[in-house]
Amino acid sequence: MIHAILNVVFPLVSVILFIVLVPAFWLFNLLRFCFKSMYPEQLAGKVILITGASTGIGEQLAIEFAKEGACLALVARREKQLNLVAQYASSIGSPNVIVLPADVSKLEDCKRFVDQTIKHFGRCKYIFMFITLLVNVFEGLIAK
Repeated sequence: MIHAILNVVFPLVSVILFIVLVPAFWLFNLLRFCFKSMYPEQLAGKVILITGASTGIGEQLAIEFAKEGACLALVARREKQLNLVAQYASSIGSPNVIVLPADVSKLEDCKRFVDQTIKHFGRCKYIFMFITLLVNVFEGLIAK
């Protein structure tokens, strides 16, 4: 008896919930997309730590975030190139840029540059790490 009732009620309730919830979910996602499009996150004043910032993707990210007015903590092994990126970032709009020469393959250096960033700015909103350490490890494994 109970199975007969469940065989009728359960599919009916499932279909009704599906009809009600799926459009509501789509509407929610549409509204969220519209809101994010109209009000993108403001990076001005946010603290962003970027490793590998002396060249390549890290450098380009530093430049883009500087244009948005973010405070930057730039990390790389090549201090001379890092200083050039920092000067350029400051000239295009970053209010505060610190240069932290470090090797991300060393745990002590990683702890140091994170601690120095937090000590200098008091916080850190985003961390972008660009390293070739894994590539070097895989190349070593393939060569064997």
